[in-house]
Amino acid sequence: MAGVTRDSRSLPIQIRDEILEMFDVEGYQVGDRIPSEQELAERLHVSRPTLREALKFLEEERFLYCKHGRGRFVALERSCVYEAITRLQSVTEMMQERSLVAQARVLSLREEPAGEVIATQLGIEADTPVVLLERIRLAEQEPLIYSIDIFPRAIVKGHLEPKEFEGSLLSIMEERWNVRLDYSKTIISAVQLDSDITQNMGLPADLPWILLEQVNYTAYHEPVVYSKDYHRGDKFSFHVVRRHY
Repeated sequence: MAGVTRDSRSLPIQIRDEILEMFDVEGYQVGDRIPSEQELAERLHVSRPTLREALKFLEEERFLYCKHGRGRFVALERSCVYEAITRLQSVTEMMQERSLVAQARVLSLREEPAGEVIATQLGIEADTPVVLLERIRLAEQEPLIYSIDIFPRAIVKGHLEPKEFEGSLLSIMEERWNVRLDYSKTIISAVQLDSDITQNMGLPADLPWILLEQVNYTAYHEPVVYSKDYHRGDKFSFHVVRRHY
């Protein structure tokens, strides 16, 4: 008998997704007022504290905003992904949190000697074998991210098979290669992609992109992945909390 798939995510995250699904099914638009906490708690069969935590997630992600004494209102369309830039997570995880099914189309997977720039980024000798992985990340069959990941060939266990890289690279590294990423150093830029790449994705050549260029490190401060992730500017927004000390 097939095993029962259980949702391992926290209950507030699950409730958050149920609220988003309600927006879709009932056709909520930007500016619409959503039901009160009591109404939502009764409809979703959940406690008020759990509901408030789910609503807090939606407010932090700017899907909702609150007007004192008037309630909560829809702030963003679901087509826009609003993500905290301080979190290091895979695209697959990010999409799963939003009830979206992430896919990856491998464009190129090859081994080559590291040039001076890549060698410096990864803290290795020039000409050391590295793997270059070029992919398009999609959700609901729509291209959202163009990515390039470069990592030392030495950390890869087994042969290089494109099909093996259609999921989360972070999961592959942790589960198969016993390499766990702990943090990254990131540079954020507004760019435009080469027209050949956008044409391959079936997207307009003048589409704006947000580039996250980063080096990913283990907890022992070892650089293991140099990546360039190009996020569609019309689909992604990133936020960070800045404090005045």
